[in-house]
Amino acid sequence: MNYFRKKLKAFPVSEWLITGLILCFAGGFLDAYTYITRGGVFANAQTGNIILLSIGLARGEGTAALRYLVPVAVFVAGVFLSRLFLFFGGKEHGFRAHGIALLAELAALVTAGLLPASVPDEAITVLVAFAAAVQFDNFRKTEGLPFATAFCTGNLRAATEQLFRATVKKEKSAGGAALKYLAVIFAFVGGVFGGYFSALTLGTYSALIPAALLLPILAAVSFGNLLRKKLFLIQTRPIEKTEYDEMRTLIFESFSRFVAPDYTEEGVTNFRKFLFDEALPARCNFFGVYEGKRLQGALVAEKDGSHIRAFFVRTDEQGQGFGGTLMRYFLNLHQGAVTVNASRYGKPIYEKFGFRAVSEETQKDGILFTPMILER
Repeated sequence: MNYFRKKLKAFPVSEWLITGLILCFAGGFLDAYTYITRGGVFANAQTGNIILLSIGLARGEGTAALRYLVPVAVFVAGVFLSRLFLFFGGKEHGFRAHGIALLAELAALVTAGLLPASVPDEAITVLVAFAAAVQFDNFRKTEGLPFATAFCTGNLRAATEQLFRATVKKEKSAGGAALKYLAVIFAFVGGVFGGYFSALTLGTYSALIPAALLLPILAAVSFGNLLRKKLFLIQTRPIEKTEYDEMRTLIFESFSRFVAPDYTEEGVTNFRKFLFDEALPARCNFFGVYEGKRLQGALVAEKDGSHIRAFFVRTDEQGQGFGGTLMRYFLNLHQGAVTVNASRYGKPIYEKFGFRAVSEETQKDGILFTPMILER
């Protein structure tokens, strides 16, 4: 039980390795299913469909080649709708986002599996490609590592990179990461085998098999989200002195990824000097948002709360609601007008909280920013 508690604290169920393995198995299964039973098209591998489409057109097959265009178009539509699920679902690891996506995928696969074989291939392809797109877009990480449930190329590249880091750079964690990538690749291959033999024996009804595999994931994601919220409450509070180093590391890593590319070398150096200045605590207050004991975001403001000096969320937790929780906490503490010099990356984020630009984008000491204000 303690193992699962630690696991749940570290990652939501949607990012557990076992979840990724099942989803990769389903991804490979669906590719084999549509290829065998529905006219030789792929549910996931849109690169393959585009290649087959191009070859068909080059051979002069005309409209017959256009059947490969159907899953490509539906895949694009599926990803777009998936973004809507996340947008209206709250952009978080929970039932409202991943749960809605899984329900949509289940509905599509059950419908495809129950329809008779006489239904045109294009209709079934639409359903399965939609299910594949939703799954691919909503499940992108396994235990903190980026991965794909629908393809092998990216996972194979990542596995090789981690193997290089483990053998050449001697990075301790890289070996385990490489094994995880290899595991999901083998799960995908296993799914292809399963889809092939199921399609030969069960025909179109075999689409119900990946649907059945998704049911326990749906239950685990929804239940795990409720349990995670109960065990690891999100809280906001001032950052303690013993946490200053963790705060500075979080801010600089996020700054380096999202903001530094727009700065000159002088600007990056000046920001680093500001952040690691030992006198900074005497001039500013530090506030953090925590998931359990883990610092997920930090906000640095002048002592009187009139100006925000830095506002960053951990790089691997973008879009999970931590920034909004932290900003609302800070604004509730300070009721007067608040100003900020927003980076290009940060400007649309501040606009969502009601900040407006007071002048054009400018550069000073290598730092590119737009002066903004929230008037209350």
